Amino acid sequence: MANIISYLTAKNFTISLSGLQIKVLDAAVLDAGPHWEKEDHFHTYFEFHMIKSGKGIVSIEGQALSFQEGDFYITGPYVTHRQVSDPIDPMVEYCLQCEISLSDTPDFTYFHSSEDTEFFINVLSTTYPRTFQDNYGAMGLFDSIIKETSFKLPGFSLQIQPLLFLLVVSLFRSVITTLDQTNLPHPQSDVRVSRIMNFIENNYHLSPTIDDLSKLIFLSPKQINRIMKKYMGCTFNEQLLLYKVSQAKHLLNHSTLSTEAIADACGFSSHYYMYQVFKRFNLPPPARFRINSM
Repeated sequence: MANIISYLTAKNFTISLSGLQIKVLDAAVLDAGPHWEKEDHFHTYFEFHMIKSGKGIVSIEGQALSFQEGDFYITGPYVTHRQVSDPIDPMVEYCLQCEISLSDTPDFTYFHSSEDTEFFINVLSTTYPRTFQDNYGAMGLFDSIIKETSFKLPGFSLQIQPLLFLLVVSLFRSVITTLDQTNLPHPQSDVRVSRIMNFIENNYHLSPTIDDLSKLIFLSPKQINRIMKKYMGCTFNEQLLLYKVSQAKHLLNHSTLSTEAIADACGFSSHYYMYQVFKRFNLPPPARFRINSM
């Protein structure tokens, strides 16, 4: 059975890195054990998975990769991944979880460079079905963070802030230098489609906007719609509406909820608007649709 120790939960550390605001949600250690497996899942935040020791396999958007001590990999918001620990040499993983967004008012405490910002955004906007080597001491910095939080000496919170900053920089450096050296092509846009669809399927009831998604996956609204048009034949907003309709149809067929309640559950502003959308898709009015399906 896996053992997980969280070190920074609810500590609310936020650092500024070249125009990016990075809110650290947790720094955790996972001692997986020989029979640990985590089925397909995703998060709404970034995770940097650093393999302190042992081996295992991770599947990122369906592509299986083996990893070992000294490797790390990245999973962004709505990137599906599955993890399996090696039964003979089980892994110990350091995991940094953080929400990352563009800062409207960059903090110049450390530095700000438009060139660095562009590099980092390019890293964050891409899904990487691959592992990287920790070439810049990220795991040693993680060890220092664990030590500071464990002993809680006076001023430990002040000490952790620059350590987190250096940890994130070291991870970005390893990614960027590796890509520069290998000239690896960016993953195909169909990988990004799964992120967009996961976002829609998990947030449709909140009526999210394309700008909400853009901030999460560091792709512009134009890029998102270009990808959607190419692979789905429609824009983000059109796909969101189609999914809302599909969920409304399901509830009309399989629940006794009122049309008003269904409209609210599916993120329509009112049941009158749901009626108009059904009409747009050449469907009977919701009440009649329910009767016809009985």
